[in-house]
Amino acid sequence: MINQIKEFKENAIALELLDNFTETDALFIEQLFQKKLNQGYKHVNILIKVKDLSVMKHMELKGFVEGELWGFKHFGKIGRCAVVSHSKFMKSIVNVENNILRLFNSALEEKYFDETELDDALKFITPQTGG
Repeated sequence: MINQIKEFKENAIALELLDNFTETDALFIEQLFQKKLNQGYKHVNILIKVKDLSVMKHMELKGFVEGELWGFKHFGKIGRCAVVSHSKFMKSIVNVENNILRLFNSALEEKYFDETELDDALKFITPQTGG
């Protein structure tokens, strides 16, 4: 299940992944992302809050596949990506991903935040005025 943490007028989306991830959740994310693109933004900043990797156990295959296919198709349209969690393993993944994925999308900046740093993560994805 996806919970929208905060709504932004600008090109940012803040979501929390709770328990399981379904095809409906994947479609919801697609709609939010597409709405931002339709408003004329070249890149969309996204925050994803997850407890830890245990959410993978409850992920529906159809939802996972739908989300991954969509993600590959729109990869170049992601700007800043904040991953909020409380997991050393997740932090390691984000650090490696950021270095590799920037080779394919120079606009992408992925950063890990501990769950106690949610406010900082929200600031990270919030578009700067005048830019």
